[in-house]
Amino acid sequence: MLIFLPGFALSVRAAVFCSRLPYKKQESLLNILAVLLPLSEIWKQLLLTYIHEGTYQLWYFPFQLCSMPLYLLPLRQLLSTRRKTQTRRRTQTSRKTLTHRRTVQTLTDFLADFGLLAGIFAFADQTGMHYSLSVLTLHSYLWHFIMIFLALFLILSERRGRYSRLCGTEKKLPCLRSFLPAAALFLLLAAIAELLNFLLHTKGHIDMFYISPWEPASQVILRDVAAQIGREAEIVLYLCLILLGGFLIHMAACRFRHILTGNKIL
Repeated sequence: MLIFLPGFALSVRAAVFCSRLPYKKQESLLNILAVLLPLSEIWKQLLLTYIHEGTYQLWYFPFQLCSMPLYLLPLRQLLSTRRKTQTRRRTQTSRKTLTHRRTVQTLTDFLADFGLLAGIFAFADQTGMHYSLSVLTLHSYLWHFIMIFLALFLILSERRGRYSRLCGTEKKLPCLRSFLPAAALFLLLAAIAELLNFLLHTKGHIDMFYISPWEPASQVILRDVAAQIGREAEIVLYLCLILLGGFLIHMAACRFRHILTGNKIL
């Protein structure tokens, strides 16, 4: 808590400040993060391989829920840049362009809803954030604070409202329904994580998304639950809890935006 509270407060203040920047500067900031996050992860993976005498450890493969900004933020920025190029070339919105914008919206919602959830609750059990090298531990803490900053920044900025207006759905799409694409993306990523667990569990210890039935539950509280109801049932419960947490954050963010705009909450 001594580390989390000041780090969280700093992340909130930074998100509030950056959300007030002009839109172009906000996008530039996201572009910088989209480059820095993968570069820092590559550095981390190389260093982990080095300290294990050149042997790569599957346990550290970056495909946890907290790793998703590594892939989704660069993808979002690439799609966002492509959307701007298409907008300049077209005066009318085609179905393809509309689908493209909604994809960007889904990525934005996922990074905000599930990113904030994962960033905060990672501090409930910090054992997985500690490494033999202090510089890796520092990287882990900074990574999760950046996740919190990024999620709050996306929530506080006008970005969600901007894409809703572009899609023409800000009055037609209830908050509950608007959460479904991000929830579907989470389930897809969880399925990919479980596929990796299935394919690679014979090669070494791997527990992507912490849902591998071949590994014991390692998270606080949930490992006690698994001991009572079984690992498989605990995995289902765990996924449901993540969906519930993401939904609650989405609804709170939706309510916040509606209060600011004066619109009725659906």
